[in-house]
Amino acid sequence: MAHPSVQVDYGYDLRTAPDSGPLAPGSSAPSRRPRRRWTGRLIWILGIGVLLLVGAAVFVFVIRPMGIGTALVSFTAALVPVGLVLAAVWWLDRYTPQPRSTLAYSFIWGAAGSVALTFIIGGAFILWVSPEDAGENTAAFLGAVVQAPIVEESMKSAGLLVLLLWGRRFIGGPIDGVVYAALIAGGFAFTENILYFGQAFAQAQAEGAVDAFWQTFLLRGLLSPFAHVSFTALCGLGLGIAAERRSVMLSFGLGIGGLALGMCLHALWNGSTFFLEVDPENPLAGFVRYYLTVQVPIFLILVAIVAFLRLREKRIVRRQLSEYGRAGWFTPSEVEMLVSIRRRRRAEKWALRHGAVPGMAMHDLILAAVDLAMHRHGALQGRPTARASQREAELLERITADRRLIGALSQPVVPA
Repeated sequence: MAHPSVQVDYGYDLRTAPDSGPLAPGSSAPSRRPRRRWTGRLIWILGIGVLLLVGAAVFVFVIRPMGIGTALVSFTAALVPVGLVLAAVWWLDRYTPQPRSTLAYSFIWGAAGSVALTFIIGGAFILWVSPEDAGENTAAFLGAVVQAPIVEESMKSAGLLVLLLWGRRFIGGPIDGVVYAALIAGGFAFTENILYFGQAFAQAQAEGAVDAFWQTFLLRGLLSPFAHVSFTALCGLGLGIAAERRSVMLSFGLGIGGLALGMCLHALWNGSTFFLEVDPENPLAGFVRYYLTVQVPIFLILVAIVAFLRLREKRIVRRQLSEYGRAGWFTPSEVEMLVSIRRRRRAEKWALRHGAVPGMAMHDLILAAVDLAMHRHGALQGRPTARASQREAELLERITADRRLIGALSQPVVPA
């Protein structure tokens, strides 16, 4: 079947979709059901509103008592580590971008929801695990090595569970799980850092020296900005792998396994302060040795895993879009454009030269095509369902509409 195409001087063949034929090899077009757009948006608005209220409560009852000046200093200092985390998340997420609403939800849940639940549950938990005759050192050890890893990681991972229950299209693979987990952990660490930096600054003011504040900033702001991210990312990785396989049992097993491993790493990090020998003349020397020999290798292993998953994601997009290309949906040049971030940017710049609307259409076409590739990969991992076929049809219709819009607005009405 011949397909009409729109030839552009940029070099991409923005063809319209086939008038008939398979959606993809071995699939058939399903009947579309009405989408409940406003219901979903209302639920998201209510959910974000609740989280914002929780955040306001955290501010009023936790941050405000520190004082406006101290709060501003600690807030500014906390922007440094969270900025590093957000930059890493942006790099990781830019190949297969997630919806902004769910990204915002994740950060707000980490910064507000999980913090509030940790305050509420953590106190009761430490009373439950502490013996009646526990001394101050024992209580501090149980709080740092038992209570904090279990309660904090559970509350952070609860946000991932909500996303997973909300819909598989949000967490459809390992990278998705890591991205959302990193944002939740980054939000949690952001609020926690404000508290720690505020306490250190207040102590520095009381003692008339700034050593306490700068040591806290060095340890939490520069040496360990990705500590919480590393812990929670393991649960997100497990849930993402299970979501890609479309297995409920695997979600339970890998989710619990990733959560437990994250708790162990969290306990190892917190427990180091109780076991390291402290040199009075150089208090940080022992910690730096432990940090370089234990924590840095663990972090590098996690970075290598994430880098491998990023390359794997690119191969998946190329393979699946090539399959659609053989079915008549994309040309080879379009597949190359959609696989390469650099070529995507060039295509968007070309479209923007014809106006804002073609630019937005090109951006949406790229997002829909990448989403289509990842959705198809996930659907092939599990049993075919009517819902998966319906989602595929919706994405293909988006691509078709974007093509037509780009073609209509980027070509002259009367040929020269």
